[in-house]
Amino acid sequence: MPTFEVLGLQFGISKTEANDTFHYWLVILQKILPASLLKQVEKNESDYVIAMELLKEFKLIVDSMEQPRERSSDNQ
Repeated sequence: MPTFEVLGLQFGISKTEANDTFHYWLVILQKILPASLLKQVEKNESDYVIAMELLKEFKLIVDSMEQPRERSSDNQ
């Protein structure tokens, strides 16, 4: 996927620099932002059970994009 190429073009930098900058900030953001609910309670079993019960009240919507795939025509 050309993600870092697109980022590089948008910000006028190389795809390598876009990749490096993304991963630099990813580490910082992972340290300062709270973890997911499940990650926070996974060490305490009673809190984990409560979280799982709460999560059952929500629906998960997954948005996916279909992409054409080239397939052989001989079914082999």
